[in-house]
Amino acid sequence: MKMRHRGWTVAVIVAALSFGCHAAEDDPEGQAGELADPVRRENAIFNLKEVYTQTLAANGGDRNNPEVEAVADVIVTPLTDTYLAFPEDRINGLAILDLLYEMQDRRSLPALLDALNWRTEVSEDHAIRAAQTLQVMEVPEGERPNVIQALARSLERITGARTADNKMRVSMIRALGSLDDRGATEILTVIATKQDENQNFLINRLAAQQLGELRDPAAIPALIRCLFLFAPNRPDLRMNDVAAEALILIGRPSLKPLLKMMQGNDETANAIAKSYIDSIKARRPDLANKMDVRQVTGGEASFALGALGFSEALEPLLQEASSSDTARKLNAAIALVRLQVPPAQRERVRSTLKQVFGSLSKGYEGVRMRGQLLAAMAHTYDAELMPFILQQLNDKNANPELRLIAAQNYALLANKADAAKLAAAIASENPSEAGGYREKFAEHKPLMTLAEECDTAVACWVGKVGSADPSTARKGAYMLGRYGAGNDQAIAALVGQLGSEDIGVRLAALMALDKIAEDGSPDAVLKIDELRTREEGQSVWTMFRVEALPVQARLRSRKESG
Repeated sequence: MKMRHRGWTVAVIVAALSFGCHAAEDDPEGQAGELADPVRRENAIFNLKEVYTQTLAANGGDRNNPEVEAVADVIVTPLTDTYLAFPEDRINGLAILDLLYEMQDRRSLPALLDALNWRTEVSEDHAIRAAQTLQVMEVPEGERPNVIQALARSLERITGARTADNKMRVSMIRALGSLDDRGATEILTVIATKQDENQNFLINRLAAQQLGELRDPAAIPALIRCLFLFAPNRPDLRMNDVAAEALILIGRPSLKPLLKMMQGNDETANAIAKSYIDSIKARRPDLANKMDVRQVTGGEASFALGALGFSEALEPLLQEASSSDTARKLNAAIALVRLQVPPAQRERVRSTLKQVFGSLSKGYEGVRMRGQLLAAMAHTYDAELMPFILQQLNDKNANPELRLIAAQNYALLANKADAAKLAAAIASENPSEAGGYREKFAEHKPLMTLAEECDTAVACWVGKVGSADPSTARKGAYMLGRYGAGNDQAIAALVGQLGSEDIGVRLAALMALDKIAEDGSPDAVLKIDELRTREEGQSVWTMFRVEALPVQARLRSRKESG
């Protein structure tokens, strides 16, 4: 419904001449004037919501459209004043807050801040709606300190574990993170590190996530502590993943503290890690006996350092990879794959990866670790590692599962010459009736055909990565990771697949982007933000975010440093 001031004036005159009592339903100014009447208030709010939402819909949801702004100019102040003037009218007050949520108008801040001053069993739903509105609206920079203080006061009053308590906590924590103001860091760190049975541990995790959104280096000590925190009486419920994610989003300021922790020089981290091991020991002494502080701190630090990707972590990670502890050296080796390593140092990384691979046990657990490391090697897109991967495929004494992993990764990275070597390996392999795996290896022939067609031609692989066939698209992504460094067409094609419905294609495109976008990719950064907004809470985002957010942080960092 398109409306203009002139139309409203006419409506007001007609209503006055006709009956001299109530405003027309589509007259926003007249309806706003009836808000003070307790008898007419409910109906007035309903009519105002109809006018505003219909005008918004008619203008494509654009709140900055002149017609939408004209309606807001007439109604936002009366709505705000009515909410403040009649605090006892809880039902209509909530309806006003619902409309203010739709409007997202900064002039409604007095009502929103008042709503945060909730009363037990009376107005918790008002506080939740106000916090949700603050989360989606653009709060003026000058008003953010007041908003942060109001949210902090409201949060401090929540001491219970009711459903309403947790709903308030969630909405207010999200609001703090959305403000893009580091004034919120202190209250979020308090919540993230609080260990209280009346606070659901998922609240701790959410607070740590929001600290990542703020990217405030002041939060680093608390986030390092969060790497080892766990739910009271539940050491299996941790927050190491979201804490590491936040440290990665903060970026370079996290580097030195993480290096210090990995080298065993952070006494606070050591003490908390010991407490974590002690908690495990009380429940599973068999597991705790295999753990030590350096293993726990080293694993967390290696993951985060690899995700950060800075070359300054090369020497410390190479040292960690030489550890006699299996978990420590495997974590360090996988982290090495993600670093931006200078060309002169790449052979050191290759030899370390091979050495760690060869040192892993040949039992079931060792096979799992070797498979994990083989997959990591593939994401180096390093031609010098192709013979090593082929060697694992051809080793008839190796575990069958490991050979199959090697075959898949080799096929995904194979050019025309590599495809010929894979064809020879398949031909020399015994069929299944003779105890071999020829048929399983032969399943990769479609990828070999693609390799023969495109070989090393980037333009050809750009065409393949956009295929609707997931297998073809994955192959295209791997080959662009191998040959598309710095190529704008290749980068654009990979960005186009970040939203693929197939999670395998998404991840292949993401890893290849991480490799070839040497100067960052603003388009990839924006696309990942778009996916997070659209898919937050969905299983596809849960699976994707583990890799997507670290890669996004690295791409952003490269662009900023470039």
